[in-house]
Amino acid sequence: MGRLLGLELHNFKSYKGTATVGFGDSSFTSIIGPNGAGKSNMMDAMSFVLGVQSYHLRSSTLKDLIYRGRIDESEPTQVCESAYVKAIYEKEFGEQMVLQRSINSAGTSEYKINDKSVTALQYTMMLKEENILVKARNFLVFQGDIENIASQEPKQLASLIETISGSAEFASEYDRLRDEKEKAVELHAEVFSRKRNLTTESKQYKEQMRERELFEDKLREKNKYSKMAHLYKLFHNERRHFKLKSDVRLTSEKALAARRKLAECEDDFKNKAAETTTHELEVKKQDSRIAELRQQAETTKRSTLPLQSSQKLLENKISFTTKKVRDLEADIRIQIDQEQALQAKLNDTEAQYQAFNQKIAELEQLVNIPEEGVKEYEALRNTFLADSGSQLERDLAVLQADKVTIDMSLKDLDLQKEQYDSRVKELESNMQVHLGLSLHDLNAKLQEVEQMRLEKQKEKENLQEQQERVSFKMLELNSELRDVMSRLEDLSSEQKESRKQRELRDNVSMLKALLPEGSIKGLVYELVHASQRKYDVALLTVLGADFDSVVVDTTATAHKCIETLKERRAGLASFIPLNSVVNESMNLNYLRSLHEDARPAIDIVKYEDPSIERAVQYVVGNTMIVDNLETARSLKWSSQNELHCKIVSLDGSVIHKSGLMTGGLQDKRSSATGRWSKEEMQKLLKKKDDITAELEKTATEKPSAVDINSLSEEISLLDAQKPSITNQIVVLERQLFEKNQEIQFLKESSQEIADRFERKKQDLDNLQNQIAQFEEKIRSLQQQVYSEFCDKFGLASIVDYEILHGTALRARTRERSDFEKAISSLENQVAFQRDRIQETEQRRSKLESDIVSTKEDLERIIESLSEARENLQKIEEQVEAESQAKTALVEAMQEKMRSAAARESEMKELEYEVKTLTREMTHYEEGLMKIDSERLNMLKNCKIEDIDLPLEDGFLDAISLDDANISEAAYQVHIDYGLLESKYQEKYSARLEAEISAKLETIDSDLHALTPNAKALERLQEVDQRLKEFDREFSKAKHEVNRVTSKFNEVRDKRKELFMDAYNHISGNIDEVYKALTKSPASPLGGSADLTLEDDEVPFAAGVKYHAMPPLKRFRDMELLSGGEKTMAALALLFAIHSFQPSPFFVLDEIDAALDNSNVKKIARYIKESAGPGFQFIVISLKSTMFENSDALVGIYRDQRENCSKTIGLDLRQYPEEHETIALPEGHQIAAAEN
Repeated sequence: MGRLLGLELHNFKSYKGTATVGFGDSSFTSIIGPNGAGKSNMMDAMSFVLGVQSYHLRSSTLKDLIYRGRIDESEPTQVCESAYVKAIYEKEFGEQMVLQRSINSAGTSEYKINDKSVTALQYTMMLKEENILVKARNFLVFQGDIENIASQEPKQLASLIETISGSAEFASEYDRLRDEKEKAVELHAEVFSRKRNLTTESKQYKEQMRERELFEDKLREKNKYSKMAHLYKLFHNERRHFKLKSDVRLTSEKALAARRKLAECEDDFKNKAAETTTHELEVKKQDSRIAELRQQAETTKRSTLPLQSSQKLLENKISFTTKKVRDLEADIRIQIDQEQALQAKLNDTEAQYQAFNQKIAELEQLVNIPEEGVKEYEALRNTFLADSGSQLERDLAVLQADKVTIDMSLKDLDLQKEQYDSRVKELESNMQVHLGLSLHDLNAKLQEVEQMRLEKQKEKENLQEQQERVSFKMLELNSELRDVMSRLEDLSSEQKESRKQRELRDNVSMLKALLPEGSIKGLVYELVHASQRKYDVALLTVLGADFDSVVVDTTATAHKCIETLKERRAGLASFIPLNSVVNESMNLNYLRSLHEDARPAIDIVKYEDPSIERAVQYVVGNTMIVDNLETARSLKWSSQNELHCKIVSLDGSVIHKSGLMTGGLQDKRSSATGRWSKEEMQKLLKKKDDITAELEKTATEKPSAVDINSLSEEISLLDAQKPSITNQIVVLERQLFEKNQEIQFLKESSQEIADRFERKKQDLDNLQNQIAQFEEKIRSLQQQVYSEFCDKFGLASIVDYEILHGTALRARTRERSDFEKAISSLENQVAFQRDRIQETEQRRSKLESDIVSTKEDLERIIESLSEARENLQKIEEQVEAESQAKTALVEAMQEKMRSAAARESEMKELEYEVKTLTREMTHYEEGLMKIDSERLNMLKNCKIEDIDLPLEDGFLDAISLDDANISEAAYQVHIDYGLLESKYQEKYSARLEAEISAKLETIDSDLHALTPNAKALERLQEVDQRLKEFDREFSKAKHEVNRVTSKFNEVRDKRKELFMDAYNHISGNIDEVYKALTKSPASPLGGSADLTLEDDEVPFAAGVKYHAMPPLKRFRDMELLSGGEKTMAALALLFAIHSFQPSPFFVLDEIDAALDNSNVKKIARYIKESAGPGFQFIVISLKSTMFENSDALVGIYRDQRENCSKTIGLDLRQYPEEHETIALPEGHQIAAAEN
């Protein structure tokens, strides 16, 4: 294969002037340089010289490829008018060829080969000879094409393979031949269709010739059956005419008799209604009197409530005040006792004080010593003191002082003990008199309150029980009254229903009389019945809204019935026409096999007339009858095959198709088939009156809510008192406990004081012994010193003198002061106690006066309450008397009302009977008029249609078409029915009439279907001639289809062969190439890749799917691969495609942009292994891992001074192991290395 030796660029893009690039014999050349230096412009130059269009070269026009640079902003732009690129190419056997593509000033391309101008086609064909395919661009990969290849759709990949394989050259011819084939096939089908239509037309004309004879036979048969149909209708019309005349006469007589009876009944009813009104007025007056009396009784009862409350309050007040009086009397007794004790003590103290004074006075009278005696005493006194008297007196004074101290302590202790004992007595008295009595009273009052509450509660419960009993009785009576009223409503509904059904039956009878016999079958519920009585309710449920529908023979009959009912305003009715009713298909055997307790509803329906079978199937449908609701649920929801039909149980419960459930109707049969009973209604009316009277009587026995509420209020008041009393009891018990504790403490303290008193007293005894000893010593010494003095002045001892004089005087004064203080204190205490007694007595007197006043008020309240109760009793007796009088009036009134109601019911029945008979007579007359009109119309039709009827008397011509007297005109002629067979003269049968009508319809249908054509023979000849012409056109079209199909198949096969050759080659190499690109030490085998055709028959028209599975990863779509994985897969596809029709060289522009170093190494290794003398790689790259492995380098740099791109070259094969820095012009350097 050849190789690209070098390039020469002149004013191309960023290359100013002439720039040359040599590739030499290097098989792997890398073009490197910084961004913006012009590497991509070098790629554009190679693409340009090899014929690639300008829109692939990042330019909109060729002029954009001419150099337009300038040195700096101040200099004018150097405009170049032309540019060219030359490629020096060496063929396989060494022949060199110079390829040149230029851009002239006009902006067009010029192509030269070895300086010889050639056309673009010649230029492209020469490149194709060297396997350089310009359209497929199998020699280069632009920057960014890798991403596009990795993300292209299956159809785009198929289009790429078509371009590489060359099968795309057949695309236009393939499309043209395909269109020609479709047109030829369409023309062939059109000619064939027209030929087939002519053949069919020929057959039709032949058939029309046979129809003409058949048409004439059918006309004769139609005349025969038309005469028979008219005779049949006229015969039965005449029979109905005479029957209706008889019915009119009988109905008229019945109506006259009913009117006479109705007039008598109306007169009697008016009299009874007037009597009833009079009794009603009297009952209302009596009710007003009773209501007024009861209002008075209620008012009186209410007036007693405040009196009763006041009575209770006054009684409670008297009780409380009496208790307070008792408490005060106890206090007075205690206070009197205390006053008497204080008075006794005062008296005793005064007596002692009097005795003391008396003694002093006696001593003062006895001792009368002169002044000389006093002086003598003083001298003796000094002698006494000198003779140890002083020491003895001092010692005695100390002992006496101690004695005074002990005396005072004893007095204090005695006073404390007395106070404690007094307090104990006071507390015990208070506990016994006040607290004990109060507690006893409170307990008694609490028991009284509880007893009263029990009594009131029992009384209330009795009233409530009576109220509940009366309410229950009233409830039972009301329930019974509701049942009676419900039954009365049912009877009223049944009466209305009975009238409705009677009207419906009357309407059906009227329609039967007006319409031909047999056209009205009857009401559904009269036509069908259940096979067993247990199915009655279920059948009524199944019939549902169609229960009272009317079954008719045809839709036309139904419309006639509806029009008749509208004209007569005779009510509503539903119709089921037998000829148009549509029934769903049912698998009865399957339904019968579902469950032993289930069967189709159609199996339990019985009917006598087989002609109504379609109506029965329509009404019943595919409904299932089951024994109970559990079976219904099981079939509906638990079975394997869910039933989509209505299921009805024997009690009338329904599960609808939708799953909605309806409860059973317990008395459907009675409600549907029952008849209104006048006797039962009379009994129920009487029972209603009896229950109403009993209710009124029972209502009077019901306790008044006022009484119950009054008791409730009293109970509430008692309940409100209980907590207060209980709290008082608790307080008193707590006070008693506290006072007991205090008494205990006081007794213990008193005992302790007593013990101390005894100890002090013993100390006093000891001290007194000592004092007695000292006094004895002092008396002895005084006797020695004062004996003469005492004898001289007649003193028993010197002590008598010293009491009135000397130191004893102060002791006497102090003792007199103590007596006076004690007397004054006791007098104050006695006065205080007397004041207390007087105050307490005043309070007692006031309370006793209040008690008297309260008792007088209580007596007045009791008297008023007694008067009110007597008045209430009189009113209640009046109410009872008036109620009895009212009961008698009500009974008389009810008897009158029952009698009037019976007459009214009888009158309504007679009115309805008269109305019904009148309507029946009208129906009969209208029916008679309609039947006569039908007869006249039939005779007129026979006259118009020229039907020869056999007549006994008269002529059809005598019938006027405008005769107004229908009945008279209808019987101007008498028809001979001898020609009518006996079976047609029996009872009218819609089936026989339908048979005749069906026969006529069949004949008419046959006649309409025949439509003979008089020109059938002439048309047949024309069709045969045209058929021969179309045979020739058909043969020609068939030949054209075969020719075009053969040529199309040839082109298709050739296109497929070329496509499959390329596909098979690429598919066979893609996995090997991908493995070589992706293998690594971690995955020696590499990844896997494959191609798949979407359509094996026409592969180029469909798509090709490309799947790549990187090493050590599971399968996933291409869209889910990473950028690097997509790039590796795209490169594998490019290399595999390139291997199919490899160009001599392969130019790759930055294919490693999205790859990491490891993948770049793999690509570089693959390129280095694949490059050789027969396969040249030129790679533009920015990554050292790539260009380090190349054989040669082409460096591109930007000359800033010249404002253009320039190139340098370096052969790396001469530097196998060394690193070298190459000097570049203008200071640029590039490092080269080889691994």
